[in-house]
Amino acid sequence: MTGKGEGRNVEELGSLEQMIRVHGRERPDALMADYDGDRVTYGEMDARTNRIAQAMAAHGIGPDDRIAIIDKNGLALFETLFAARKLGAVQIAVNWRLSAEEMAYVLADSGAKLVFVSEEFTLGLAEQCASHGVDARLIVLDGDNAEYRNWYEAHPAQDTGHESGPDDVALQLYTSGTTGRPKGAMLINSGIFAFYKAAGDIMGRDPEFRHLNCLPLFHVGGINWSLQAMAYGSQVIGFREFDAETIIRAIPERQATQLMTVPAVVQMLLETPLVRETDFSSLKGIVYGGSTFPAPVLKDAVKTFGCGMFGMYGSTELSFGNTLLGPDEHDFDQFPDNLTSCGRAFPGSRIKIVDPASFDELEEGKAGEIWVHSPQRAAGYWNKPEASAEVFLDDGWYRTGDIGTIRGGHLHLTDRLNDMIISGGENVYPAEVERVINEHPQVLESAAFGIPDEKWGETVAVAVRKAEGSAVSEDELIAYARDLIAKYKVPRKIQFMDDFPRTASGKVQRNVLKKPYWE
Repeated sequence: MTGKGEGRNVEELGSLEQMIRVHGRERPDALMADYDGDRVTYGEMDARTNRIAQAMAAHGIGPDDRIAIIDKNGLALFETLFAARKLGAVQIAVNWRLSAEEMAYVLADSGAKLVFVSEEFTLGLAEQCASHGVDARLIVLDGDNAEYRNWYEAHPAQDTGHESGPDDVALQLYTSGTTGRPKGAMLINSGIFAFYKAAGDIMGRDPEFRHLNCLPLFHVGGINWSLQAMAYGSQVIGFREFDAETIIRAIPERQATQLMTVPAVVQMLLETPLVRETDFSSLKGIVYGGSTFPAPVLKDAVKTFGCGMFGMYGSTELSFGNTLLGPDEHDFDQFPDNLTSCGRAFPGSRIKIVDPASFDELEEGKAGEIWVHSPQRAAGYWNKPEASAEVFLDDGWYRTGDIGTIRGGHLHLTDRLNDMIISGGENVYPAEVERVINEHPQVLESAAFGIPDEKWGETVAVAVRKAEGSAVSEDELIAYARDLIAKYKVPRKIQFMDDFPRTASGKVQRNVLKKPYWE
């Protein structure tokens, strides 16, 4: 799909700081982003981020330092990101759905020296930061105690002149961890711009495109899809809060040409009556990823929105999408097998299916671990060399931890090697939930797993072995977890058991625990 005009070659830009400088100079009056009516042009963003960079520098921020932001979708995230890159510093966009304790862990792990935080997320954060040894200044973005604007406006709009190289870290995004704690994936300039080029090859490079983003900006899909739109000088439309009717109305009102989302959100849109009486003729494409669609929902989406559907599979560690199921392949009468397909590998990327025990490549049709070789690959995990070595192999391959097959050149997901739960497009690792449940004094052991959910695709269930003499109830454990972990990780069901099904080596068989629910 191409637009009426072709944007510049993004590979010439090479870095986020150059991207905003070039568009600020060449398209200063073009609208860059609109979040709830808060609008900024490319020229305004370039000048504003010069001031913020100067304010950061006055605080001692320099190359390779980390700064963080805890906020819902809005311009502040882009402002602090571009400003940090103009100093060679790296921004951490913290998942605001986390508990204060989980947020403090990310801040401590990253070593952030400055933290920009929305007032609504300050409750309990200072105390948790103190207990985790976080030595950072917190700058409140909004509300009665807002100090952000006054903090940077006193500084000149003078460019720092810093330019980063292709192997320098541009984004550090935290992913849920198999050990119960998240890891910071370090995305480098060459990797993210390889994705931006691929996205432009797929969707077109027209600067007049208007991209409506329905994902949180701490998510690789939300931030990297927005940034690839900006790389071509396009406009990004977003909202601080998700509301299905607001999204539906925004498409014709703003003449949105692209929609970035996940299957769970598309399903919510289709369940909203307004969707049946709305004109979607401006839409040229819907990009989705994060999980697969239920067949009836995907067929309804193709019919209702009447535009090209672009299915992608990837991960944070791969700078987002790495396969494509294009619009022509969404003809399910002609290609019924594509209902469960993630498509083919991007040009320049390779995918193979590997026996997870022997590491031997498997023949077509056999299920095994999905390995990806791609220029979009991250440099590794921040301060975690052992975890990095496990999945970022020396020969350039990345181990996804997902199980799949290749049939006719198309990738099909069948399971997850690491038992990850995907709830509404958010990754939840069992270890994250188990870490909290196991801390309850009346719990002996727990095992988390995913069960079907009509709205979110999957939700969290936990099998629990009680401590001797315990009378703890399901409601008590769910309430206990609600205070300690993000809402989407909180178990919806607790199943009490005397013991768990186990392998000969004693490992819990989560596949056995979840099988009755999926049957």
